[in-house]
Amino acid sequence: MPILIKTIWLMLPAYTPNNFAVVFGGGTPIDFGKKFFDGRRILGDGKTFRGLFFGTLGGVLTGLIQYRVENLLGFHFYSKFPLEEALTFFLLFSFGSLVGDIFGSFIKRRIGIERGGKAPILDQIDFLIFSFLFAYPHRVFKELFGIEIIVLAFLITPILHRLTNLIAYLLKLKDVPW
Repeated sequence: MPILIKTIWLMLPAYTPNNFAVVFGGGTPIDFGKKFFDGRRILGDGKTFRGLFFGTLGGVLTGLIQYRVENLLGFHFYSKFPLEEALTFFLLFSFGSLVGDIFGSFIKRRIGIERGGKAPILDQIDFLIFSFLFAYPHRVFKELFGIEIIVLAFLITPILHRLTNLIAYLLKLKDVPW
């Protein structure tokens, strides 16, 4: 399998949670509407408990589907591990992705960028860094994510991020195309 396709395949459980959070989120904000000591919102209304839950669940579901597809089609990345081990990895990878997105929102609020505001680079790699940090200790990560996959993920993610956000905007799932 070409390295680009393999990288995208391996990254899907980290790439998809924010999409699920956008579609199924809403409700109570994680920061409960509170402000930080600088007078700005801690995170904003876009980061909700429902989004965190369903985003994580969506990432795990994505990984589970990949696991089944690999078994059906006869190639094995995630499916070479016991299902319970793969599910634990999907949970860490997906949750880490959303924590990274939340961290990015926290930083954006601190520097005065409001919800939906553009923050080049930060918007594209915050979730990536945290998904790697959360998943790094796991055996699945150590066996599947070599340096070439990690480097390529950092190179292609800004392009894919822009493309998926543009699609979400065109589908009226997001208010802004970034």
